[in-house]
Amino acid sequence: MVESIANILQYLEKKNIYLDRSEFSFQIHSHPAFPSLLSIVSALNVNKISNFAIEIDDSEIDELPDDFMTFIALSEDQQELAYVEKTNGGFLVNEKHTMPENELLSRWNHVVVLIDETQWNSKRKKDKRYPLFFAAVFFLTFLVYIYSQTKLYSFLYLFLSLGGLSLSVLSLRKIFGIENPGLSRVCSGNFTDCSFSGDASKAGFVSYFGDYSLVFFFTNIIGFLFLLPYQDEAIFFAIQKILLIFIIPVIGYSLFFQLFRMKKICPLCLGIIIILLLQTYILLM
Repeated sequence: MVESIANILQYLEKKNIYLDRSEFSFQIHSHPAFPSLLSIVSALNVNKISNFAIEIDDSEIDELPDDFMTFIALSEDQQELAYVEKTNGGFLVNEKHTMPENELLSRWNHVVVLIDETQWNSKRKKDKRYPLFFAAVFFLTFLVYIYSQTKLYSFLYLFLSLGGLSLSVLSLRKIFGIENPGLSRVCSGNFTDCSFSGDASKAGFVSYFGDYSLVFFFTNIIGFLFLLPYQDEAIFFAIQKILLIFIIPVIGYSLFFQLFRMKKICPLCLGIIIILLLQTYILLM
């Protein structure tokens, strides 16, 4: 099944669909119907990827699209879900092996899995330019106003909190329904995300690092804005210095756990940690 998962991800990437390998593998292996086709189809559905699993006759193979997935026998009792592309000389299997049509027909089980590209692309092509433009204008106006009302170090602290909040939201992108192929590629391979997908039971409270940072930065921003009209920033920074007692150990343990226990680095968590260290520097200036 390991090879099948790699083939599925390869097929999806050809459609510009990127999933986190460890999480997708966990979704398939933890399904009650594993290792059946149902576990794969369910995992695709969980990730909102419209798909079809159909059974066809040998005579209908020419009607299939240029690429598809199908089960191919490796031996009498073993088969894998392979990524198949049509070529002039037959079929290219898993981008490695060329196979003539008669051999493919003798080894497949007639079950084909297809991705509905039109539905996926229609979701991605929704015009989001105008909302993003107005959000950017509002955000810049907000920053200019805050800059005019505070001292430079206070403005930098708030700006870092906004950056930390953004990274925290991205680290929890699956909860917020954020789909971004770039992030999926960053948080894969030797890297992971703040949830340490598939290893959450081992990670303990570190797996909630994104949740904690989201709450921390959000309360920072609300507290800062609440005290802004009173021009009483001293109270806010006094509270932040007290919180350093808890923040520094959490940062240290998170780095230790990622580097020496999980042996995986979360780029988003690392960005959050850098922001926290910069804020610590501002507090201790």
